[in-house]
Amino acid sequence: MQRARRIGGFTLIEVMVVVAIIAIMAGAVVLKIDFRNVGTIVRDSAQRTRLLMMLAADEAVYARQQLGIRFHPNNYEFYILTNNEDGEGTWQILEDDRLKFAEVPVEMEFQVDISGIPIVLEELEDEIANASDEDPIKPHVLFLSNGEMMPDFRIVIADKDAEHEHAISTGEIEPIVIEHLN
Repeated sequence: MQRARRIGGFTLIEVMVVVAIIAIMAGAVVLKIDFRNVGTIVRDSAQRTRLLMMLAADEAVYARQQLGIRFHPNNYEFYILTNNEDGEGTWQILEDDRLKFAEVPVEMEFQVDISGIPIVLEELEDEIANASDEDPIKPHVLFLSNGEMMPDFRIVIADKDAEHEHAISTGEIEPIVIEHLN
């Protein structure tokens, strides 16, 4: 009887074991990868903020209401000017689902300059606690019913490490412009 000569190569079992090991290693690598693209998230958030501000400006004109936006270190809210029983106007948070800050999976920070002067931003809860009848909470930027937007502003939106920054500001040709800073 002659023995069959073994021809060089791998058995099916050996190939399957190698493929399984490669699949397990690839799965471990994929789990470690952070798929969030921070730059894209910050850019999209800045673009959304710009578009919401433009929507608020349009809404102020169409509804013949005075609207505004107030920024905090990590978010913002829109306000509407309402008349109370005394006939005095007071700013109240606008309850409109279209004009709301959208939470994002990246921690972001806002910096606001109004007419070239940096503004110290506080959390809404702190502002409410410190507000009084003489010094109520007011928006940083106003969207008036006559179509004006005031005062001039520059809002910088950045991730917590300030690696990705975008600025939203008053424009000369367009009412609100956005620019990539880094």
